Amino acid sequence: MAPAEPKKRVSKLLNPASGYLTGYSYTLNPYVGCSFGCSYCYVRRMPVAMFRDEPWGEWVDPKPFEGEDFRKEWSRALKKGPVTVFMSSATDPYQPAEYASMRTRLVLEVMAEKPPEFVLVQTRSPLVVRDMDLLKRLGSHVRVSMTVETDREDIRKQLTPKAPPLAARWSAIRELRNNG
Repeated sequence: MAPAEPKKRVSKLLNPASGYLTGYSYTLNPYVGCSFGCSYCYVRRMPVAMFRDEPWGEWVDPKPFEGEDFRKEWSRALKKGPVTVFMSSATDPYQPAEYASMRTRLVLEVMAEKPPEFVLVQTRSPLVVRDMDLLKRLGSHVRVSMTVETDREDIRKQLTPKAPPLAARWSAIRELRNNG
């Protein structure tokens, strides 16, 4: 008799919102860690960052994503009532790892099939414009918040040396605004 297949571990992407995130039912972080490594980031002092060998800002792990598993998780959340999502409370959803892993895009594709009441996408990366097609499909159910720490590039380089330059962020903001 063949041994039983090990049960597949399903990783959840939706976490109940708490703390200062009043008004949101869930947080969603497509990654653990953040390659931007902003000097003021509160996550660098959380256990997820404190018990790694690499310093904060030098590692990022895409969370496991199985489309059908997330569709089921998403459907269950929608059945419970209005869904409002803060993406992302502990990592940037559009950091460089997103180019290859596309976790954020995959999540937004599922959300666009059955839109939430509202999703806030918090980023500092102009890569967000890549997903303009999905943002348009989400329409009034989505807002993008682009972090701009300062209007001086020399100060930005001190605070967030690995984050995208201000000019690229301003350009992304204009493009997002021009596309509604």
